[in-house]
Amino acid sequence: MANLIASRVADFLKLYPPFDGLEQADLNILSEVVAVKYFSAEDYVFHQGDKKSELLYIVKEGVVHLERQEDDQISLVDICDEGDLFGVRAMLTGKPYVFHARCSEECLIYGVPIALFKPLLEKQSSVALFFAAGLAGGQTLFSAETKSIPLQDSGSLLNWNRPLTPPERPLIAAALEDPIQNVAMLMNEQNVGSVVICTGDEIVGIVTDTDFRKKVGTGEVVLGSPVSKIMSKNVVTMPVGKPLSSYLLQMLKSKIRHICITKDGYPIGMLSERDLMAAQQNHPVALAYAMEEANSSSALAVLRNRADGLIQFYLEQNVSMTLTSSLTTHINDVLIRRSIELSLEDMKDEYGEPPVQFCWLSLGSEGREEQLIRTDQDNAVLFADVESERFEEVQRYFIKLASHVNSVLESAGFENCPADMMASNSKWCQPLSVWRNYFNDWIKEPAEKALMLSTIFFDFRSVYGSVDLEEQLKSYISEAIVDERIFLNFLAKNALKNPAPLGFFKNFMVERSGEHENEFDIKARAMMPLVDIARVLSLDHGRLEETNTMKRYAFLADREPKKKELYLQAADAYVYLMRFRAQHAFKYGGSGRYVSINKLNKLDRQILRNTFEPIDRLQKMLEVRYQLSYFQ
Repeated sequence: MANLIASRVADFLKLYPPFDGLEQADLNILSEVVAVKYFSAEDYVFHQGDKKSELLYIVKEGVVHLERQEDDQISLVDICDEGDLFGVRAMLTGKPYVFHARCSEECLIYGVPIALFKPLLEKQSSVALFFAAGLAGGQTLFSAETKSIPLQDSGSLLNWNRPLTPPERPLIAAALEDPIQNVAMLMNEQNVGSVVICTGDEIVGIVTDTDFRKKVGTGEVVLGSPVSKIMSKNVVTMPVGKPLSSYLLQMLKSKIRHICITKDGYPIGMLSERDLMAAQQNHPVALAYAMEEANSSSALAVLRNRADGLIQFYLEQNVSMTLTSSLTTHINDVLIRRSIELSLEDMKDEYGEPPVQFCWLSLGSEGREEQLIRTDQDNAVLFADVESERFEEVQRYFIKLASHVNSVLESAGFENCPADMMASNSKWCQPLSVWRNYFNDWIKEPAEKALMLSTIFFDFRSVYGSVDLEEQLKSYISEAIVDERIFLNFLAKNALKNPAPLGFFKNFMVERSGEHENEFDIKARAMMPLVDIARVLSLDHGRLEETNTMKRYAFLADREPKKKELYLQAADAYVYLMRFRAQHAFKYGGSGRYVSINKLNKLDRQILRNTFEPIDRLQKMLEVRYQLSYFQ
């Protein structure tokens, strides 16, 4: 009978992560010692503050509510049903439980002995990764920016998986005491951009063109000085034969442009960023350069299509979201700037130069530097004030320019905004004085429409043109908020319109009708609450210059140390949601906004549910901080 029970336990466990990653022999051994526990409705598996058990719990049947108790208040953190793990934090840290685990109905719970399970964390990388990411049972142990994940094979970029062959050019070296001028002459003769500095057979530094420009060209160091005065000591080495993607990612992570290539531990040559660019046209720098030199909208469209493959590759390889979003923002910004330049060139003969200073503003996700996938456009034009008799003529010029730019961006895959929140709309192509009036009205009279517009336009960022105009507008907005701080209360109230979906997949958080019936709106129900909360709290601190959600939470964590952990959890949750939505979009097409429940496995559901706890806690914090019970 014991073997029969163990067999049934094993059959159940292997259906769910991380047990599905165990070898069958390990799974069988574990299943033989699993404790089978029955609980009645309202029984507690453990209480908040209890010392950790010797068991890791998994729900076999029933539903367990994880609840946080703060003073006399109890709040729901997560809902665990069949296949869900809980009690993980205590297992990993050895500290007491941080939640109550209450059975909301009759439950059958499996208890996995931690003493036998923990060694499997080291033995099985898939199991270790599962817990390293903090993905189990209501634990918000996100580490999206720090965890180390091995590179995986990817077919998304054809040449990135090709192994690096030995460099054709031999390694060029110099000695520590060699004069800078001699080393410069050597680099010129050999036509190389870098030289390694050696002491005997040991490489102790590297000198590049950048060192000559920054340290010698500025007069900081004279030509007769030893080269050791300008060398960099952090020489990064990698063995030959790895996929090209490995070298690319190392350059990006280390913020370097040269890697010393070794074979059997001995240096054999240098690999530069330019070498990688020559080997792979989809290098981000190569793409940006190509966009800057593109002479038609069709050429820009082709290049932006290629960029999607690069972004998808970064997502697949789990490159830092900070780096991935920065890369995507840079590519999009170059696309926008070149679209404007091409449009200005096309208009020059008939309409002349821009009549006054202006700047092109990106709004929404692009304004926040978070647009990983190509969604619809949100943009505006801000131009300098002019005499009333010139206004129509000047505005007509910029509307013509904006229409041209919007058309180029549309051909590059950025659809026109269905609500016409675009610079070609005369309402959003205005001088500084009008924009001041807009923001003044939204701040002083925060009606529903004004709050909706605030969530779009308060995240503006200048991409092209006069930075001074942007700074003048932001300075005005900052002063207006100080004078009308009640606006922040209304903005905070607006941030609560979508409550944290802690009942996810309990059949009341999906769309009930229409095109996306039975799908989960990840943008409205998970991402936008985090965006809205970060915005109102940053504005409260007078922080207008930063629009990026992750950077806003980092700023808040620094400004409010008592809430640091919560803000960092919120940032990590947003990082994951950005990655999840983009990957979902690349996999299934569309914007990735609506997620079909049937396409998510158990692991996906667990990860998503973990992102909802900081939303709930932040919304509760806003309700108290801004006394929102008075703003009905």
